[in-house]
Parts: sequence; C-alpha cells; structure tokens
Amino acid sequence: MPGKTGIPPMFVCLSGDKSPTDHILTVRGFAGSGARAGVVTTGNQPFEFTPVASENHRLRTREPANPRTPEPPNPRTPGFALNYHPTPMIPPSSLDTAAAARDEFRRQFGTSPSGVVFAPGRVNLIGEHTDYNDGFVLPMAIEDGMAAAYAPNGNRVLRIHAREFGETCEIGLEDGTRAVEEFAGWFRYGVGIARTMAAAGHRLIGTDIALASTLPSDAGLSSSAAVELSIARVLAATSGEPWDPRRAAQIAQQAEHEFIGVACGIMDQMAVACARTGRALLLDCRSLRTQDVPVPENAGIVIVYSGVSRTLAASAYNDRRAACERAVRAIRQIEPSVRALRDVDAELLERARTMMDAVAFRRASHVIAENARPGALAAALREDDLGTAGRLMNDSHASLRDLYEVSSAELDLLVTLALAQPGCHGARLTGAGFGGSIVALVDLTAVAPFSDSIADRYRAATGLQPRVIVSRPAEGVRLI
Repeated sequence: MPGKTGIPPMFVCLSGDKSPTDHILTVRGFAGSGARAGVVTTGNQPFEFTPVASENHRLRTREPANPRTPEPPNPRTPGFALNYHPTPMIPPSSLDTAAAARDEFRRQFGTSPSGVVFAPGRVNLIGEHTDYNDGFVLPMAIEDGMAAAYAPNGNRVLRIHAREFGETCEIGLEDGTRAVEEFAGWFRYGVGIARTMAAAGHRLIGTDIALASTLPSDAGLSSSAAVELSIARVLAATSGEPWDPRRAAQIAQQAEHEFIGVACGIMDQMAVACARTGRALLLDCRSLRTQDVPVPENAGIVIVYSGVSRTLAASAYNDRRAACERAVRAIRQIEPSVRALRDVDAELLERARTMMDAVAFRRASHVIAENARPGALAAALREDDLGTAGRLMNDSHASLRDLYEVSSAELDLLVTLALAQPGCHGARLTGAGFGGSIVALVDLTAVAPFSDSIADRYRAATGLQPRVIVSRPAEGVRLI
C-alpha cells in the first residue's frame, strides 16, 4: 500500500516532456529520498514509472512495448491528478545507500565487500530528555540511514572509510593505549565501539569498512547511533559473534559516554537496534522493555531539518542532565527511595521545591510531565486518534521550549509554520534540541502540500535551506 512507503499516494502533475522513448513528469510532493519504481494510475489505467536518478520531483516511464497498450497521460497537459503506487521492496534509501557503500568500498580497498549492514536513523515522536531520567520514550526508525560495506582484512586492524568526510582512519585492535582525542571526530565512534566490544569479551578480527549515509549530521536524527550500531553489527558479523540488539545498544551507549563525552540516554541506540517496520517503539528506559506501537496508515510522519546543526558535547545537553540529578538529590531528602525523576510525581516535586534551585525545578517539571506523554501517545496511535496525538506533541514542544529551554528560534518557527498547515495535527522539536529538526504528524493525503509549503515559507523567512524527510517506521539495524 502507498501508505507503507512514506510517499504520499496522490500527486499533481505540474509539467512534462515527451521524448521518443520516455515520458518525464514533474510532480509536486514526490519525495526523492523515498522514491522507487512503481506504478502510476490516472483514472483506471496503470502505467509503470521509475524515479529519474538524482532528481527529487521527476518520474520516468517507457513507451509501452505493446502498441495496443494505452499510452500514459499526455505530459503536456499539466494539472491532472495521478496516484503513485511504489513496488513493494526493501525501503529504497537502504538499497541506494548500500549500493553507494559497496562502490565506496571497492574504490578505497580495491576489492568487493563480503556484506553490507544498514542502520537507520531515528525520530523521536515524543518523550524528550526522559531517557536518561529512567523514563519512557516513543521513537521510530526512519528509512534514511547509514550503510556499512565490510570485509575481513586478515590483519589485526580496524580500518574505516567515511564517504561523507572523504577520510580513512585505522587502529590496531590491540592498540588500547592511543588516546581517542588523537582520532578524527567521526572515527572516535568506531574506536569506542571496538574497544567497548573487546572489553565486553567479543573476539574481534581485523575488518575494513566503508560508510555511506543519507542522514544529515547534527539534525537530531541519531546519525551517531547509526554509526555506532552499524559498526557494532559489522564487527559481530565478521567475528562470528552472536548478535543481541539490546546488548549492542548498551555497548553503543557506553562507548558514547566514554569515548565521545556525551552522557546520552539509551533511547537512540535502542531505537536503531530494535525498531520494527511499521511500528514505533514504546521503550521503558529503566527495564529496557519495549512495546511495538503500530502507526496508523493514514498518518504521515514528516521531519523537517532546520538547517541549523547542533553539537551535543559542546552544547548545554550535559548541563540539563546535571540539573535533573540535582533535583533528584533534593527530592531524596524527603523520599530516599527515589532513584530518578521517573519515580517522582508533580506533588512530590512541589514538596521538594524549596530544596532545589529554580533551574533544577523547571527541568524536573518538564521531565515529570513529559514522562506521561509516550504512553498517552501510544494509546492515541493505537486508537487512530490523530487529534489527541497531535495535542500531546504540541504540549511536549511547549514544555521543551519553556521549561527545558532547548528549543531555538528556528525550531519554534518551524513548529508555528507546521501547525498553520491544513492536515497537521501536531508538531514538536525532536532530538535533544539546540537546533536540529522538528517532527510533524500530518494526514497522509496532506503530506505533499504540507512539505512544499513549510519548506517554501521557512526558506523565505530565514534564508536557510530546510530538508524535508517523509518516512514510515522502518526496521532496525540489519544485514542486507
């Protein structure tokens, strides 16, 4: 079904050209990052189309081989409606990115890879800054992500090439003395994963890896977790080690703490490791228990990257975590059993208000209210209640803006623009904040005009170039 692809089912033809062999249709709302071969119908007549390479808004169809087969609609007549029905297959971005990683591997290492891993990005629907407070979150994996082509190299060396940085770095697997600061920033994730896996008892072998990604960096879509889990999955595969997604998520979190210097929660790594197609992941960050939450077919998940990047280690992220810890220490003076803000309700927080500073109180107020929202949003999605789901997202953004103070002028503008669009039920910043992206819940039939309008209006207001990503919930890290 069209709704399972992340691509809106209805498009409007704006213009077209016809060559002796091809029809080229320019259509509004065609998402290139999720495009693949499929069938276009107008009226009752189907026509096979494929996306034009490297172009986000164009479809191509060949002339029918059978002269008795009706021709596609005349592309010189703009304005007619058509439906796009993608051919069912593995999400296209993973296939395209895997092919890019294979090509990069051949160029860099002079041989073919033995396999490819794909790790998705993730978007958090709700539950922000609750994960490191032992709370609840509701993320989903997205169809964009990172591919890692790999092969054993016969040496005791981990060698990784990153296409997006144009760099190759290496480290000996026995070299545990070199300081991580000596390595390029992106390679520290590889060093951290290898050293943490080895310390956990994994018997690693030398491996060459080529990385290729469609995730914008610093957009709040967990490109870091995608790097971590893709490398971890590769090293498990080449070494013949069993793969445990939950344990791998914990190893990746530990590596980020110790080698990157970000005191992150477990949400990003669990979402990338454990997500399932078509479902969001309701995660208890204390027990790591999960529930799959079906996302309604009529719900469009639209992510808009603001064009403003963020750097967690250099931001106030760790300050927010420290404020939550101060609040917990204050509350323990009257309730010693409290382990984290997950154990605190609004009444208990108010009783301890005079025992903490005003900043810690505001941060804790957000976390306590936000912690109830993932379960409530999961219930709304199960009931196909997009109105309630949207209101929860709006409340979450207001709390992140006013109490946790992690929004920005650009993110607030994107949320305002989103809520002004027909068919948008709710919108909020997603990820840690301090820049990055928003996520909007939109009627599937409104996704195309919504995407065009918000991009145009944001660009006009700020001069920044947004990126719009439309995705259905995707599968977690996997071998392709």
